[in-house]
Amino acid sequence: MAIHSSLPAPYLLAILLLIAAAVLAVLRPWHGNSRMPLMAGSWCLIITLLSLVSWHFRNADPIPRPVNRPVESSEDGFVTSRSCRNCHQRQHQTWYASYHRTMTQRATPETVIGDFGGATGTVLNRNGHSFHIYEKDQGYHVSLQDDVGRLVSRPIVMTTGAHHMQVYWFATGNGRMLGQLPFLFLRNEQRWVPNDSSFLHPSLDIEWTNAQLIDVARWNHTCLKCHVTHPKSRIEISAGGAPYSIDTQIGEFGISCESCHGPGHEHVTANQNPLRRYRLHLGDSQDTTIVNPSKLDHQRASQICGICHSITTMGGAEQEVAWREQGNTFRPGDLIEDHRVQVRCSSPRLLLDELEAVNPTYLDDRFWSDGMVRVSGREYSGLEQTPCFIEGELSCLSCHSMHPPRDDPRALSDWANDQLKTGMRTNQACLSCHQEYESQDQLAAHTHHQASSSGSFCYNCHMPHTTYGLQKTIRSHQIDNPSAAVSLETGRPLACNLCHLDKSLGWSADKLTEWYQQPRPELSDDQEQVAASLYWLLSGDAGQRAIIATAMGRNTPRSTSGDQWMAPYLGQLLVDPYDAVRFIAARSLRKIPGYSQQTLNYDFLAEPAMRDAVRQRVQSGWTLSREYQGKRGPLLIEDDGTIRMMDFQRLLDDRNDRRLQLAE
Repeated sequence: MAIHSSLPAPYLLAILLLIAAAVLAVLRPWHGNSRMPLMAGSWCLIITLLSLVSWHFRNADPIPRPVNRPVESSEDGFVTSRSCRNCHQRQHQTWYASYHRTMTQRATPETVIGDFGGATGTVLNRNGHSFHIYEKDQGYHVSLQDDVGRLVSRPIVMTTGAHHMQVYWFATGNGRMLGQLPFLFLRNEQRWVPNDSSFLHPSLDIEWTNAQLIDVARWNHTCLKCHVTHPKSRIEISAGGAPYSIDTQIGEFGISCESCHGPGHEHVTANQNPLRRYRLHLGDSQDTTIVNPSKLDHQRASQICGICHSITTMGGAEQEVAWREQGNTFRPGDLIEDHRVQVRCSSPRLLLDELEAVNPTYLDDRFWSDGMVRVSGREYSGLEQTPCFIEGELSCLSCHSMHPPRDDPRALSDWANDQLKTGMRTNQACLSCHQEYESQDQLAAHTHHQASSSGSFCYNCHMPHTTYGLQKTIRSHQIDNPSAAVSLETGRPLACNLCHLDKSLGWSADKLTEWYQQPRPELSDDQEQVAASLYWLLSGDAGQRAIIATAMGRNTPRSTSGDQWMAPYLGQLLVDPYDAVRFIAARSLRKIPGYSQQTLNYDFLAEPAMRDAVRQRVQSGWTLSREYQGKRGPLLIEDDGTIRMMDFQRLLDDRNDRRLQLAE
């Protein structure tokens, strides 16, 4: 930073103050105090230095803002989390440990988790296109062909995600417009995979162009809506519909304090007065300069989460244009419907027709047929349909904590996984209202399971893992009762059979009728006799197969149902047409003794012939151990311990091959 060469007033003042300090240093003691001149001189020096530093930073050349990526901009009262840190150190510390903070970051050696191969780099190939990624000058780069076929090098400037995977964005050379590196890095597996392979949708047998692969402007137009604080895409659209000017600006990278509490400028300004701070701290009055979600009613508190964690759309072209220019107008404490249109299967048919005119599978990509949300990241859309929310006061904050208390015994890294309050992996949240089940005898009478077993955890029956996203399942946030009839109608796996993987849908229907007097639906022979998990795994659609493959890798179902019998069925999914299903199946299979990665030597992205060779090795010579003797019928196992191949193949031939592309 350069200082102006002419001698400005601050320098003249500095010279005078230095002369005064020298004079004071040699003066006789004043009033018998020999330290007085020295102290006065010291104060002159301090004032001089402070004046020079202040003047320097006011008049130094400003640090230039990057022009090749979105930048932070203090507008509309947003002041960033850095303004919160001094007064709210504990809250800042816990937020800093969260995956909300790392949702979007500048690409630096501290934030990038992917292996770029050092200075030499590595080459990633996709659909006949090569992408050379490498490190240089403490940064990350990719060499690729531009839209006219020239080989160009672009800096990687931003990342999305840090928990299980990380996506990368590079500068396109066209202002703040970003391109998406068509590969992401899987953290646990420590490997690069094509972006599409991490999502549940079919491989597209088309000739990809380079422009299609790098998905230009996707972040500027779509991802930023929820992955940063106070986004403004500032995209100008040409008459032909293509973006031609992009000046994307944001309040802060990641999902920060002001996403939940609202703009902080008024709060910071007002509380510079220490008397005001202590008056609020010692009194009962609420600080009206900022929003505290815990002080809001359960609906408005939950909608702070819901503005991103729900299925919404803009209310027409005019609102879309306004959003691009002005950013998100929703503020914590507002109602979502005043700013966005929430999409439900019960929404007006005109709205749904408009959405399906653009995407015919819009509803199927997001909802089960009865309107329950089936994709992760949209939890508020499930919560708002729950009687506990509609008729009670259940909210997101009933179970989740954005800032764990100081006495929380968990490490922040453990808390950050789901940001659950302590005790939320028990029945604590439910018992706050349903106190009749505090008694273990009453709980066991209600669940028909031992009170200490997983079958007596409320959420295993009422919030099963039927929501899917990013290579895993999570719990449904629409609290509901298990029903064989609903499972039959919607295809959504029944909670009972996601734990009892070795039992049929007919078995579960019998239990629900016996215990809760549910009407028993009419079932086919296979639904009566074949383990429901195998029925869905072999004949179900890609979404059902992904849910079952995930369940077979979870500890509770494996301990309840055993796992040795699962191997040949997971082996079949190693050749599934969907990349994500193959990935999940291999991950679950490796948890079964005898099927480690060293033994399998399986790659879900290998050539079809290589994948099939592994499938054959898993299935050939496999026999079921004697401990499963009484379960062989539902598991399609012959008396000699081998698979009933005729039934196996018949169900496989009936597989639902409808194209499925979930909007994860």
